[in-house]
Amino acid sequence: MITITSFTTFFKKLHISILATKLYKSLVIAILFIIFFSSLFYLFEAPYNKNIKSFIDALWWGFVTSTTVGYGDIYPVTSIGRVIAILLMIIGIGAFGFITASIASVLVEKNLKKGMGLMDVNFSDHIIVIGWNYRSKSIIEELTREDKNIEIALIDNNLDQNPYNNKNISYIKGDPTNDQVLNRANIKEAKTVIVLADKKLNNAEMIDAKSVLICLAVDRINPNVYLIAEVLNHLNIVHFKRANVDDIIISSQFESRILMRCALYKGVSKAFKELMTNSYGNEIYEMSNIPQYNNKPYKEVAIDFLNKKATLIGYYRDDKIFLNPDSNTILTKDDILLYIAENKIKL
Repeated sequence: MITITSFTTFFKKLHISILATKLYKSLVIAILFIIFFSSLFYLFEAPYNKNIKSFIDALWWGFVTSTTVGYGDIYPVTSIGRVIAILLMIIGIGAFGFITASIASVLVEKNLKKGMGLMDVNFSDHIIVIGWNYRSKSIIEELTREDKNIEIALIDNNLDQNPYNNKNISYIKGDPTNDQVLNRANIKEAKTVIVLADKKLNNAEMIDAKSVLICLAVDRINPNVYLIAEVLNHLNIVHFKRANVDDIIISSQFESRILMRCALYKGVSKAFKELMTNSYGNEIYEMSNIPQYNNKPYKEVAIDFLNKKATLIGYYRDDKIFLNPDSNTILTKDDILLYIAENKIKL
């Protein structure tokens, strides 16, 4: 989402880049040259040129001539005036050519830095994915399929450039345990952070230890962000809870349990595959703060969902999940409803 703060930040950084190229100085010198030659032109041309009625006309001619636009409404009629015009055109071509090249180089440098992960992120209410591997690649692709306008910041210390050519996916190169790197991803305004296990370390304890450090750094800067972490050893869950992680995923247990269900029930495999990808079929969605379902029995709401070509499977209340609850359960306004459908329900 583009905000006034984003624009302000952009122009501040552009101003710093322009200062580094001494573009302002070049622009001031070019304007002074134009004023100087316009004054000479007015001095020698005004007595003989009926098109020049004031110094403003000469100044107009100076800017038009220096930029080689040449409207033709004012032109020199004396030899000295023509000499002044030639000198001004030569200087103008060089000066404005340099200014144009400087602006272009600033923009090119900005794009290069952005691609290399050296630019700060201006997103807000975005998702930050920490760590690049086949799992993060899959996560990002699923997120973008779910919502084409979703904004994602990827943090990794090993990538040379952004793996995506997408304006809504930014890359930050650096150590995610470093506060400065996290701030470059604008973590204070992020809504969700996903910390993936760095399996390149080849040591389960070290991998979880690094993930805990990242979670602690994230929680210190933005304690309100929804923090998800991948854990390898279930014995380390206590450390992640101390880091205020909201959702802990034990990848090995998750994968093994899916395999077990698939082994027992053949159809489960296809069901899992369909529900866990949004590239085809039905998906699991959630719905919250629905006044029309407040104080209504679960059975009645489930029937309403079926009429909308969706299947209500449960609800989330007070940090607990209730799947396939009693049909007479009364739903409250704070419940988050979970359902399966081909697309999100639009009320």
